[in-house]
Amino acid sequence: MKDADSKISVCIPVYNGEKTVSRNLNSLIRQNYKNFEILISNNKSTDKTLEICNAFKKNDKRIKIYNQKKKLPVFQNFKFLIKKSKGNYVMWLASHHKLSKNYLKENYKILSKNKQLVASMGTDYFETFYSHKDKKNFSLEHDLYNNLIIFFRYCWRSHGIFYSLIKKKNLIKILSSLKHYIASDWIFMINLIFQGKISRSLDTYLILGREGNSLKKKFYYVNKKYKSIIPLYYFTKHFYELINSSKQLTFFQKKKLLLAALYLNIRYLISIIKI
Repeated sequence: MKDADSKISVCIPVYNGEKTVSRNLNSLIRQNYKNFEILISNNKSTDKTLEICNAFKKNDKRIKIYNQKKKLPVFQNFKFLIKKSKGNYVMWLASHHKLSKNYLKENYKILSKNKQLVASMGTDYFETFYSHKDKKNFSLEHDLYNNLIIFFRYCWRSHGIFYSLIKKKNLIKILSSLKHYIASDWIFMINLIFQGKISRSLDTYLILGREGNSLKKKFYYVNKKYKSIIPLYYFTKHFYELINSSKQLTFFQKKKLLLAALYLNIRYLISIIKI
């Protein structure tokens, strides 16, 4: 196998990550898999993020830093890095998350040996609320319908899917689905599920930091025209389009999945009320 065939691109979009980016990068340079590059997109940080990243770059030639001239929307920054990546396998990693030492090696092994798989992930848990019960171990290696049902069951803890190691050829096909509306990350993950199966390596883990936007009260937003009825309007619309055009799903399966999407709107409304 050629060296380029097994190369992994780890893409880190970051804005004002001085408090966490060091532990993030340390978890990467200590990986027991060596054939990878680290791509950092500094989104006009105003703190010491760039200074910290440059210090790591001096000691590791695998690190490349891109400084944005103007601040990009979150998902545009994610897409920017994918376009710069040179690996056949890619993953995003938020600057406040970190990986187990064997994450890249073990998930690459799984992914490279199975043509049916489009991605592989480790277990994941929140750093400040760690417990064995908190670990998420579900995988998506069934037929399309059951994988979608499983996704809806665990969608609130689907971080591992978004930050999984993905075959680049599959990621490129669905990159346009990552847009700036609430729950578009779910649509992206659902598109990935439509591409193929997703495994989970129980011997590896992703530690989720608590500094993410989804934990900030002002982060949620809905389309004003539909907010009183369907808060996740664009998510529901795009999900319906996906399942409606699928030949792998029966009529009754499509109806059940649409009901699951509508029920998700209710759960989301409840979460807003709790905030």
